[in-house]
Amino acid sequence: MIPPGTYRLAPVGDDKVVWSLRGAKDVEIVAENVVLVSTKLTRALALDACSGLTLRGLTVDYDPLPFTQGVVTEVAEDKSWIDVKIHAGYPLQPYARIDMIDPATRYRKRGMPFLWGTQAELKDDVVRISLPNIGAAAQTGDLASLNTGPAPDGVPHAISIEHCNEVTLDKVTVHSAPGMGILEADGEGNSRYQSCKVVPGPRPPGASEDRLLSTSWDAIQTKTVRFGPKVEDCEIREAGDDSWSVQSSDYLVLKNEGKKLILASRDEFTDGVQIGDRLRSSLAAKAEGKVVASRGLSREEAGLAPELLAKLKEAPQWSEWKVSPQCIEVELDTHLPAGVGDSLFSPDRMCNGFSFLRNRIHSPGRVLNKASGVMQENVLDTPHSIVVCPELPEKAAAGIHQLVFRKNHIRRAGWFCPAPWSSQAGALSITAAGKPPALRPAGVFSCIFIENNTFEECEGPNLVMSSTASARVVGNRFIRPMGSKPPETGASYGIPSDTVMWFAESNGLDIRSNPVTERGSFAKEDRRMGPNAALAGPRMIPNRTPQSHVHPEDRIEEK
Repeated sequence: MIPPGTYRLAPVGDDKVVWSLRGAKDVEIVAENVVLVSTKLTRALALDACSGLTLRGLTVDYDPLPFTQGVVTEVAEDKSWIDVKIHAGYPLQPYARIDMIDPATRYRKRGMPFLWGTQAELKDDVVRISLPNIGAAAQTGDLASLNTGPAPDGVPHAISIEHCNEVTLDKVTVHSAPGMGILEADGEGNSRYQSCKVVPGPRPPGASEDRLLSTSWDAIQTKTVRFGPKVEDCEIREAGDDSWSVQSSDYLVLKNEGKKLILASRDEFTDGVQIGDRLRSSLAAKAEGKVVASRGLSREEAGLAPELLAKLKEAPQWSEWKVSPQCIEVELDTHLPAGVGDSLFSPDRMCNGFSFLRNRIHSPGRVLNKASGVMQENVLDTPHSIVVCPELPEKAAAGIHQLVFRKNHIRRAGWFCPAPWSSQAGALSITAAGKPPALRPAGVFSCIFIENNTFEECEGPNLVMSSTASARVVGNRFIRPMGSKPPETGASYGIPSDTVMWFAESNGLDIRSNPVTERGSFAKEDRRMGPNAALAGPRMIPNRTPQSHVHPEDRIEEK
């Protein structure tokens, strides 16, 4: 029991975390009406190797805040810079990561482009943000939020959960974060977030304006755990990046010596596969190996050939050979026919089995999912989109089997940050991209259920699907779609911006009873079947691999 109150704390000595809990087992911490204010931009709470831990009621905030905000007072004639006068009470800091905010809605400005590569300079109480053509995205009177990550000697994220099993956060609130609000990585997972909030906090002392931002980056992210979390009855508002994301990675084969493989993950910040995890090349692959021994080692310790070391060192960003400098040596229970340069994925290190139920989101970022599970009865108000996508190079291994979207309400999606280079064009996008204009063939996803959802006043395509073998799209409602000019997102992949539902590179599709009402002037048709899209035949039996997290009514069985 922690006595109620506000605790202003910083790490002790050379530590980078305010409050660390390591190895706690079967512990309940009651922190109702407790506010932990970190006075340094570093991690507030770190849970490591904990099991059966429950934390109730804690609120996390920062002073100084990891962001500032203000109003645009001047725009350069050549559009190369804007001046932002900082609101009273907010940090006088030249943070460069910027969002333009509509003063009427106090929400990300509609159609704002990606403002990457900005530079910031502070003079008195004005921050000048420089970027070619930034003035085209702003005008005097617009609001702006400017955020940052951790301090130079700090570490990011407000709350981290690492190498844990069965951690419960109950009514935990995050008001700000130098990075993500809550990050969970590695370990068994099985976490539960019940009635948690990631929302802007109260006005700072001396301020007359409400906060425009909560976290600097994602509100909540889970990655590379064995079993995904249960996120229920939570609220997310005004996060600086994605609202909720479930992340995973593939593993590039660097050496194959029978049952022993040298691998490298594309994610350099996680442990990678563990003993008991399976490895395979695709959903359809018959060969599968289980890890019986694992250890980390450097590229030099792995004894890689000089030409391979050079290839890895020179690999461009986001390319097939761009992987973590840390290698993983694994021994499998069987030989896998995988050569150097092949890619594998682990269905046991993807956060499979998550559930995302009855949550409320009013935040401009994505809900990004790379695992199997259930999203049901959520309300997403003015999100960027819901995205299912491996976000990997075209030859990288990926596979998601059994994913359920049911009874969600998605309002006013598709208004922000046009991305012609991306396949993530729909209010709900399920895609796997190759080199433009190619989308990956069917088989990256299987057994997808999109049922009884409501899409209301969404711009651009409302539903985009590719690379799927067997899906049921039934009973969804599309209300007043495409009433405004759509963004150019998806243009490089030939995704039409004037169609409510678009399908490509997919088979076994059961699409019916999806009414479109009050179609907007920018919509030409309700549904279009793109390249290599095929409806299910009357005798087709979709892939069946029932999983424990899927409700019996969601399993596609032979009828």
